[in-house]
Amino acid sequence: MAANKVFTLLQVTFIVLALIAGVEYFKYSTMVNYEWFHCTPQLTLIPGTGITKAIAVGGPSCDKRGQLKSITKRLTRTFDPNLEPLAFCLAQEGNKVVGYVSNVDQLETLEQFCPNVILWDDVFDAIAD
Repeated sequence: MAANKVFTLLQVTFIVLALIAGVEYFKYSTMVNYEWFHCTPQLTLIPGTGITKAIAVGGPSCDKRGQLKSITKRLTRTFDPNLEPLAFCLAQEGNKVVGYVSNVDQLETLEQFCPNVILWDDVFDAIAD
């Protein structure tokens, strides 16, 4: 009777340790392959202008919705429209969503990249009213 309880205890312990090991392996593999599971935004400055280009790269799970969300989140965290008025726009280049941001004084140059430019200063003024 006591041997049966010990054997059951060992079985349960082994199963629990196997489950914990599986979870830890999954956490490690997603950490190593983070870009495959998520969209990672990358900011680059376009030479000769003050315009910043934002793209999102990732694996198959990085679809247009994920790219749009990652780019928008990165732009709003990196640039503060309260310090200076900014203009931004989102465009589609092939299968990729691309975001551009610049100062308002470079609005004409930004409109060459995409026509739907939004002034962040105006957006926040409209929300405050």
